[in-house]
Amino acid sequence: MGVLCAKLRRYFCSSCCCFRALPPPEEFQVLLLGPAGSGKTELGHRVSGRERGGDDLDPTNGVRCYRLESAALQREDIAVDLQLTEVGGNAEMQRLWKHYYAASHALIYCFDLGSGMEELEDTFALLRKCLQGTALDGKPVLLVAKRHRDGVQLYDVEHSFGLDQLARTCGCPLHICHMDDARDLGHGIVWLCRQLVARRPMLEQRVRYDVNMQVWHRRKKSLLSRSKMAQVHRGRFRRPNRKLWPTVNSVNHTTVRPSTAPPTIFLVRSRQEAAPNPEQAAS
Repeated sequence: MGVLCAKLRRYFCSSCCCFRALPPPEEFQVLLLGPAGSGKTELGHRVSGRERGGDDLDPTNGVRCYRLESAALQREDIAVDLQLTEVGGNAEMQRLWKHYYAASHALIYCFDLGSGMEELEDTFALLRKCLQGTALDGKPVLLVAKRHRDGVQLYDVEHSFGLDQLARTCGCPLHICHMDDARDLGHGIVWLCRQLVARRPMLEQRVRYDVNMQVWHRRKKSLLSRSKMAQVHRGRFRRPNRKLWPTVNSVNHTTVRPSTAPPTIFLVRSRQEAAPNPEQAAS
């Protein structure tokens, strides 16, 4: 019986007497970003159902991958597989974020609600930098808050930092939820999955375009660098310019060798000396 139940996990119906086949799951690439210490690793473990070890408490200084299978969303009638890619949030790793924008269908951005006002301003300034004029423009964004703050609600954060205006400017559907509230976090994940399924054709086309543009820019940069290296190579082994040495003819007239002169030394005659004598021509 246990084996049978395991085989039927991909089927679900609201009643207990029947089962209904779900469509094959659709895979999406989701980027997981946020400043250092904002709870990205903890969120990745919670969403994927993996236990986080007690010795794994240091901030991520690299890239981690998680997977959310459709079995966790059966009750919502959503068949999706989310591939979550977490990139470290320190200053050095933030420089690498832009290389992951093109291949991502959506963004999950974590922030620490318990931090100070200046830190929150820097956090959402970084979010604007991620969305405005980049390959994430127009893609769904899920904001996940770490920790609670007395007297502060999520809609206060949304209006205080102009997140609604940012969503309209960038064309990004945006939803905000709490990480510590399991129900609220579940609603946020379901919202993101529904956005991905509803926008799949547009997002697939957008990802293909962004990836092709990214490859083209890399190739263009590589060709330009090779061209510059070739120019440096030619300049380094360039044949030295031939100097124009003055020559003295028989009548003490100094002339300069033309630039097209052969390398052998010769005397350049003046016009008077080169012209024939009429008496010698007559004789």
